[in-house]
Amino acid sequence: MQRFMNLLLDVWREAGQHIEIQEAVARIAPLLARHVPLEVLLVRQIDVQRACVDTVAAGTASRGRPPKLTRTACTANELEDLLAWCRRGETLPVPENEDRSRSHPYAPEGITGDMLIGPLRRETGPGGLLVMVAAAGRSFGTSHVELFHALLAPFAIALENDRRLREMESYRQAAEADRQSLLTRLGRQDISDTIVGAESGLREVMERVDLVARSDVPVLLLGETGSGKEVVARAVHTRSPRASGPFMRVNCGAIAPELIDSELFGHERGSF
Repeated sequence: MQRFMNLLLDVWREAGQHIEIQEAVARIAPLLARHVPLEVLLVRQIDVQRACVDTVAAGTASRGRPPKLTRTACTANELEDLLAWCRRGETLPVPENEDRSRSHPYAPEGITGDMLIGPLRRETGPGGLLVMVAAAGRSFGTSHVELFHALLAPFAIALENDRRLREMESYRQAAEADRQSLLTRLGRQDISDTIVGAESGLREVMERVDLVARSDVPVLLLGETGSGKEVVARAVHTRSPRASGPFMRVNCGAIAPELIDSELFGHERGSF
């Protein structure tokens, strides 16, 4: 394994740099092909809810066209056996001339050649499979099996990062859908505050807002409680060059008088 240390460092680096599993696998496959008789590298994800195993990423030694991403349906017993095998952490060599449907039914369809299959585990349990396929007429040796076992950790992390990325994207899309639904019900294009009377009674106020928004000077807004000072402050912000930055709202009434200066303007370390 000592001679593969630099290779493992490169694999960890690529797995950490590329958060999408497909991009990581596509870049790692050619690196592995320089040291092992690799032709195809696959990452398969176990979907317990749908009782199937999906090929989510594929890479080739020559960075050519990767094989088609396939899905393998599982019966309840097959899924239970697969999860039990993953928990044991075994690495399964599958010779080229062996019947895949009997030796390992979770091998991807349409792939021939000598094969190594290993489990990718996360904290909550089995997450997927790493599949390494040898080039035509070649096979994996004992040292290659040891290297393959060491590759399971970085690929497990890469698969988990990709899963979390997709989960966050689904949450973002759901939030955006809720936002668009709310805007539709309100009959509006955005959620920004609307100033009633901006074109009539408050026209002079809005002219002053436009005037000060272009400058970089502090602005003091005075008015009765509930008169809309914060709404006008947001209008100044959205019209200013800093519109893309954050808008911070501070309730000064909730801050002790002796702390108001340090809360708004900061203080030097050790002054208290």
